[in-house]
Amino acid sequence: MNELREKLHTYVKPEYFFWTAVACSLFLVLGAPDVPPAQLSAATAVTGASVPTENPYDSITLVAKSAHILDVKSGKTLFEKNAREILPLASITKVITASTALSLVPETTYVTIDDSAIQAEGDSGLRVGERWLLRDLLKFTLLESSNDGAVAVAVSIGGVLGTGSETAEEKRALFIGKMNELAKKMGLLSTKFESESGLDIDTVRAGAYSTAEETSHMLAYALTQFPSVFTETRFGELSLPSEDGKNHSAENTNKNTNAFPLLLASKTGYTDLAGGNLVVAFNAGFGHPMVISVLGSTEKDRFTDVENLVWATLDALSEAN
Repeated sequence: MNELREKLHTYVKPEYFFWTAVACSLFLVLGAPDVPPAQLSAATAVTGASVPTENPYDSITLVAKSAHILDVKSGKTLFEKNAREILPLASITKVITASTALSLVPETTYVTIDDSAIQAEGDSGLRVGERWLLRDLLKFTLLESSNDGAVAVAVSIGGVLGTGSETAEEKRALFIGKMNELAKKMGLLSTKFESESGLDIDTVRAGAYSTAEETSHMLAYALTQFPSVFTETRFGELSLPSEDGKNHSAENTNKNTNAFPLLLASKTGYTDLAGGNLVVAFNAGFGHPMVISVLGSTEKDRFTDVENLVWATLDALSEAN
């Protein structure tokens, strides 16, 4: 089965494969001849008891410490592994950073990149003095996992929340406080933020903590409330302009966007304390979004973990129907 999928991925877009498989299944079901109950009983008598359907999730071995699959439409959990274990969140934190910003000010608010933002770990190409529309800076920040962008958003909006006399650190603290308020409002009681970027504070303390279950709900909320920003994270690359017209190329830190059928959104995370994290949303059918989160995997295996869970979910739904 794995060899077949690899060949199909080589020649066919995943979403084409998925819908073709659905169409073929319907053809086989609708086109199958009617079999009288008596014949079915006879067949059962010859072969013995009916063979139980194998759970597609049973054949998966995950590297991740925890995992969770949320059926967004029903709110039900389809699969979980240590889903309530509290673990470092890393840059998946930026899902709540963006959601908090969009819940506090209009998406057309201008954000200026200041010195404190550029001092954040990593260089994503932002420059001091640049002005961005909030919605564009958030798209850039989510795709690139830009720590500079996250800090710029926190300082700018934290300044709106304060009196205007606060230091950059005080403005960040005000914004991070709002992130924790939003998490509590959403019922994410195991989630805690000390950073807007998710970077580790030091060698023993992470910048944010959550569970795989609550991480699934984070992305489901963000995608439902702010689709115009979060659906852009399904792309491998975007070109986004600052106010002066300079285009910035944002490359998705999820390098496997083409591996998932009907991807709706995704966010990666990786730090020394967290290991490899990944949360994705995909459409398992018309208007049937699913969210899969894995925490505590490796930088490489997080993608394999999620891809295996995506295919197992599609198999499970197909068998259920």
